[in-house]
Amino acid sequence: MRARVEMMSAVLLAVLWVPPPARAQEADIRGAWHADTYVLKDGSKHHVEGLMLFGDTDWAVVYFVKDDDGQPQRGAGEGGPYTLDGDRLVLTRDYLVIAGNEIGSLSEIPLRFDVPGVTEPVIEACRLEVGDDRITIEFPSGNRMGFRR
Repeated sequence: MRARVEMMSAVLLAVLWVPPPARAQEADIRGAWHADTYVLKDGSKHHVEGLMLFGDTDWAVVYFVKDDDGQPQRGAGEGGPYTLDGDRLVLTRDYLVIAGNEIGSLSEIPLRFDVPGVTEPVIEACRLEVGDDRITIEFPSGNRMGFRR
């Protein structure tokens, strides 16, 4: 009987001392990311330069799409709150300033301002790919923008 109690005690201790399986950690995307790739749904690639910032709950981006000579042809500044759940990044765009010339398959965009109280926020449920020092955001449009730390 005593051997049985000792064996059960050993099994119980082993169970208690085994750590639970590790849970997948949420990617920490907070900080500054430099835009370096912009690929449209149709596969066309554009030169892009900019900076995207993620805080604890808010994001902001400013970027410029350049022509083959390196000249900016369109630009945007955007921001608002975000949520992240696994690879699902939901960007709420409260603020936007955008304008641009036609470049490749991108059509001209007249100067536009979106601000709370004047325009409704835009919610974009995106897919996020995370690497060691890279992220890629796939927008609902199918366009993808890549960033590096």
